[in-house]
Amino acid sequence: MKSKSTSTFYAYTIEAILFLTYSFFAVNWIAGSTLTAQIAQTFGVDSGASSSFVSNAVTIAKIIGNFMAAYILTKLLPKKSIGLGSLLIFGGSLIAVFAQSYLMFIIGRFIMGFGGAVFVIYFAPVVMHYFTPKQRPTINALNSCAYNFGSIVALLIVGPIIKIFQTWQKSMGFFVCISGVLFILWCVFGEDFELNKSSNSSQESKYSMKDALKEKITWLLPLTYSGVLVLYLTLLQLFPRIEGAAITASTLSALTGIGGIIGTLLAIALAKCYTKRKPVIIISGVVMTASAFLMVKTTTPSIAVVAALVLGTFMFLPMTSLMLIPQELDNMTPSRLTAIMGVFWALAYIIETIIFYLFGVLFDQTGSYSSSIMIAVILSLSFVIGGFFLPETGKDK
Repeated sequence: MKSKSTSTFYAYTIEAILFLTYSFFAVNWIAGSTLTAQIAQTFGVDSGASSSFVSNAVTIAKIIGNFMAAYILTKLLPKKSIGLGSLLIFGGSLIAVFAQSYLMFIIGRFIMGFGGAVFVIYFAPVVMHYFTPKQRPTINALNSCAYNFGSIVALLIVGPIIKIFQTWQKSMGFFVCISGVLFILWCVFGEDFELNKSSNSSQESKYSMKDALKEKITWLLPLTYSGVLVLYLTLLQLFPRIEGAAITASTLSALTGIGGIIGTLLAIALAKCYTKRKPVIIISGVVMTASAFLMVKTTTPSIAVVAALVLGTFMFLPMTSLMLIPQELDNMTPSRLTAIMGVFWALAYIIETIIFYLFGVLFDQTGSYSSSIMIAVILSLSFVIGGFFLPETGKDK
């Protein structure tokens, strides 16, 4: 199966469509979260309960979507698989906008979350197919901050859009239209490509989810990253709830997003002069945990701001190296990579869900999230520990 085009312009067109689709998934999602009070009032539901239900629905959607991504890719091939993910993001958003009941709204958000979970897995095989090993660090770095980019866009435009359109339906409808345009663009430019051939072998090798579960790397990746995911969500969801926090939740979110952009730029610059993967992961893990500890413990706002910015930077800086490791393994194929990444994200979210349930149990016993936040900081050391066990795929220059 041959691609229609392997030109640089075509490759970057495909990348731009994928990047913007996932970024506006983030924008649409954050817009829905921002408008929770209006949405809850429309359906006569308590806003706290609304947030809880929607959050749980999306977590389930992410796990199911991650596990199914490889199967969908094998059955539908790349163009239809990525198109399906984009369509679900657009369609789920549309259902939520026109929902006549709270249940229908949740179903729409579930479909949207499922589409996002499926879609994000397909970044890896697309990068592997369209870009050279020299280009991949830059593209992986950009993809790792797609959601952060969307968060910053949301921070800038969601407020003004709400003022212009007044109602939550019209405001979210504006972002739905953008997702619809991006879906159409994928239908025009998307194409199928070979899934079962590696770049260094002419032989085809079919690969299933069962095969992925037998690989060491499939388990090492989520065990390495899950601590970081727990810390990230803890700082956004639980840290603002403790008394005496030096910075507000909105400030923390903004600084994490800005840090993510800085970390991405540093990752791109670093890739041009340093090709090893493990040292970047290990050192970033140490700095990240230390800055998280400082941010949580300090009562001085200026120190907390600097620590949060450093935390955001070193939380996203090593993601390029982490994503490159499975891509650079010997005899890697798009289908094998998709299966590994699908299991990776699914297991990471399962671990995060279990830990957050235990945090809830701990809160019931102590009446505070302080202990949970410190546990999350300690768990982020999984990045350091996992870094030692991951294979080194980077080559000496």
